[in-house]
Amino acid sequence: MTLNVRWVEAWIDSASGEYVLLLREIADGKFQIVDPQKNMQIVTTFASYDDAIHWLNEDEYDLIEGRYCFE
Repeated sequence: MTLNVRWVEAWIDSASGEYVLLLREIADGKFQIVDPQKNMQIVTTFASYDDAIHWLNEDEYDLIEGRYCFE
């Protein structure tokens, strides 16, 4: 199954600085948080970017500056 990922952002655990999650937008307009340390396992999915950001901020993750776009 091809997801057609539009872009990816890296977010780092601000408490320890030792754990990274990726936030990506897929072609159907949904936003997924995936764990690269667990073979890109999907942690959770959101309908909006704002909801995904809120989840990451609540868990004390900070955006690593920049976004990698595939389109």
